[in-house]
Amino acid sequence: MAAEPPAQTPLPLASRDAPEIEWQLAAEDLAAVGRWLALPARTAGLRVEPLAPQVLRDTYFDTSDWRVLRAGFALRIRQEGPRTEATLKSLRSARADRAERREITETLPDGLTDPEGADGPVGSWLRRTLGGASLHPLFRAHTRRDRFAVHPGAGTGQIGEIALDDTLLLDATQRPLEQLRRVEVELTEGVPETLLPLVDALREVCGLRAARENKFAAGVRAAALHPPHP
Repeated sequence: MAAEPPAQTPLPLASRDAPEIEWQLAAEDLAAVGRWLALPARTAGLRVEPLAPQVLRDTYFDTSDWRVLRAGFALRIRQEGPRTEATLKSLRSARADRAERREITETLPDGLTDPEGADGPVGSWLRRTLGGASLHPLFRAHTRRDRFAVHPGAGTGQIGEIALDDTLLLDATQRPLEQLRRVEVELTEGVPETLLPLVDALREVCGLRAARENKFAAGVRAAALHPPHP
């Protein structure tokens, strides 16, 4: 039986183990969404402010017999500038109306390319789960991300983040496969209901719709991979 993820105990600053709650929306015109977010009028008293954009280079890994997926997770290695992170993302959401999944992340030390060698919760889980089997890349995702912080209208604390993602999916050999344009609204503090009016407004005003599949599922499909059911 696959190893269980590590218990949610206090972690080093470079690691985190927490639920991820977000809405994933498919978009045809990200620029139009960005223009709407820049308008001074805001729905339900929420305030939106731009953040620094990001360039993300993700590679998803598994073994030849899909041990990570069969344990219910996807393994992503993310590079953003000099920083590299390894993340285990649960494949099953606790809800149907939004993505509500467990996410376990740790920062990899400089020069470390094999996440199994990491000292934190991701490396530990991989060593227990893989049983010596080697990881290999499944596909890659290169993303240009424009970000916006969401604040309550009368407060200063951040309660959410909006990401406008223009993503190119590539196979393991870097051959381009498919372009994805997504708007993701993630809860960072408080309860999900505070962001629902904003999500509903994005759907109505910007013509967005719920994404049929997350990036991992889209990459697996675009790369013509055939994993077992987790």
